[in-house]
Amino acid sequence: MTTTDMMKLVYVVVITIVLFFGLTFTYMNSQTVEVKYLTFHKETNLAALLLFTLVTGMVAGYVISVVSSLKSRRKVKRGASEPGRL
Repeated sequence: MTTTDMMKLVYVVVITIVLFFGLTFTYMNSQTVEVKYLTFHKETNLAALLLFTLVTGMVAGYVISVVSSLKSRRKVKRGASEPGRL
């Protein structure tokens, strides 16, 4: 078995495990919950709400990371053009 075959097998096993946990989590948390925030009012599935919260947090973290990275690059670029200012 080659290295690429082993990696494919590892990917398949990991994806299978993640899908198993995702499906069982959804099944075990399928009750409806009520979300209220100021004037917003919605009933939704608990698993869907948790997934939405996870994705929102991941997107927010990614955006903050990109903004921070762009600021650092700009500072380094400015410092490279003006040697005494870093």
